Amino acid sequence: MTRFTVVSILPEVVEQALTHGVVGRARTAGALVIGFVNPRDFTTDRHRTVDDTPYGGGPGMVMKCEPLVAAIDAACAGAPAHRVLLSPGGRPLTQARVRALATRDHVVLVCGRYEGVDERVVATSIDEELSLGDFVLTGGELGAACVIDAVARLLPGVLGDAASADDESFSAALLEYPQYTRPAVFRDLPAPEILLGGNHAAIRAWRRRESLRRTARRRPELFARHELAKDDGKLGAGLAELDVAARTAVALVHHPVLDRTGAIVTSAVTNLDLHDIARSAATFGLAGYHVITPIESQRNKAAHIATLWQEEQKEWRAKALRLCTPLASVDDAIATLTRDHGRPPIVAATSADPARFALARRVTPARLIAELQDAPGVPLLLLFGTGWGLADGEITQVSRIITPISGRPAWNHLSVRSAVAILLDRLFGLRDDGSPDP
Repeated sequence: MTRFTVVSILPEVVEQALTHGVVGRARTAGALVIGFVNPRDFTTDRHRTVDDTPYGGGPGMVMKCEPLVAAIDAACAGAPAHRVLLSPGGRPLTQARVRALATRDHVVLVCGRYEGVDERVVATSIDEELSLGDFVLTGGELGAACVIDAVARLLPGVLGDAASADDESFSAALLEYPQYTRPAVFRDLPAPEILLGGNHAAIRAWRRRESLRRTARRRPELFARHELAKDDGKLGAGLAELDVAARTAVALVHHPVLDRTGAIVTSAVTNLDLHDIARSAATFGLAGYHVITPIESQRNKAAHIATLWQEEQKEWRAKALRLCTPLASVDDAIATLTRDHGRPPIVAATSADPARFALARRVTPARLIAELQDAPGVPLLLLFGTGWGLADGEITQVSRIITPISGRPAWNHLSVRSAVAILLDRLFGLRDDGSPDP
């Protein structure tokens, strides 16, 4: 049995939302117990005042410490409880957080109202703050109802099919596959034939593929948190298009680049750049790593260094260095990707100077990935400059410029090896769900 106690000045808002359907049945069966505590019951004035004007001035009212903390203490009386404040300043509610809350015996949900609650309530009487998203409601009551509804579905015996809770959107950082029911044809739109044939293995494969495709196209940031299973490569046509990394190549450009005076020069190939960027490319599953220099002796040097690293006994290092291909120009890198993928790539450049490539469209890493998810099969070429950066006036193929990597200080002089690793992680790295673990 899981117990929720809602601390609210409008308990009827939550109660009315949780008396029907699955949650209502769970309450009737005793799997879920919901209680309410009203802060107005802990006031000392005849008006039952729970709010006051904010110190320092400003619009609205703030919930007072004394009645709210007294109500929280009363809600926790008799048994330990996990105290959650529903607040716009909280961490986003995720399915992972819902699963964690479902393991608690007693959760106290505190509903803020007005302009918020006195911060000392949070400091003394709250274990965790949660938000439904980046929007503002009139109070936390609807948020509390959503939390209870989401948790209730995970409790044993609440759903008719125990597998239902694990087979829906967000349970594995994926959106659910499309669903169909009778009739088989509606307004000339047929249900997928594979769902009608009774081949359960084929249906499972179709659902897995469609779940992956839907998540990648609609929620690329969610898809980035999901690690593909070993068997996903067997799901057939249409899945390979989801793997943007597998159609992406990095190009480390040694010409045309700038020196400190702004002159166009050709920089020298270095051992560390070859080695470390190859390892980053392999880590994120890229299609290739091109070292761009018009000087044949430098290309030979790069090929020789890569070969030496491959001759080591460590297979993981050899695998990374096999991605390294010296080429004479950016045009050659574009031609290589066009040949390998059957269509020309989107060419995106990076620069610490936001004024470079003035005609190219500015994109964040997330926006670039979303664009490529909507362009199945289109490859991506990422250009990184050596020296003092790419000579933007000489590289006309660039159509996207990725927002610069920057931190708090204005200092922005990362090595190209570090910049590659950071940007590839932002583009292709797996993400956790950001849930706290109090």
